[in-house]
Amino acid sequence: MNMEQIKRGFIEYIQNNRLRILKFLLSGSSAAIINLGLLYILVGYLRFDTRLLENVANAFSMEVGIIYNFLLSRFWTWNDAKREYGIKLIKQCLSFHAAVGVSICIRLIMFPILQLFGIHYLINATLGIGTAATVSYILYDRIIFKERRIPSHD
Repeated sequence: MNMEQIKRGFIEYIQNNRLRILKFLLSGSSAAIINLGLLYILVGYLRFDTRLLENVANAFSMEVGIIYNFLLSRFWTWNDAKREYGIKLIKQCLSFHAAVGVSICIRLIMFPILQLFGIHYLINATLGIGTAATVSYILYDRIIFKERRIPSHD
């Protein structure tokens, strides 16, 4: 496979999946707003303002954003994916968490390192979110919501 074939394949993939990618970006952006907003409230108003407490606030706000993103991804972005219920839903949610696990680790490692360089906590978290987005889309599409159901004609 040469670079031209890779480029054409990438462009074709984007064209064929532009609505899903747009939904992913919108749901991810809204999850990021929730993540950053909660982080801002915890640090700015609830006084989670030491290095340790900023990290606790960051981890907690990440988890809230992840759960929100899972629900939005399941019901909107990948609404053509097979719906799981009961134990299978719990397994799917856990798989979703596992798929973003690498991204979570990257964010948790990045945050204190960037803190050492004096990066503002909101910019710091935004950099982590951006890094995680690309990896997350691929994992969601290829692993978590891979199995598609037949589209209904509602």
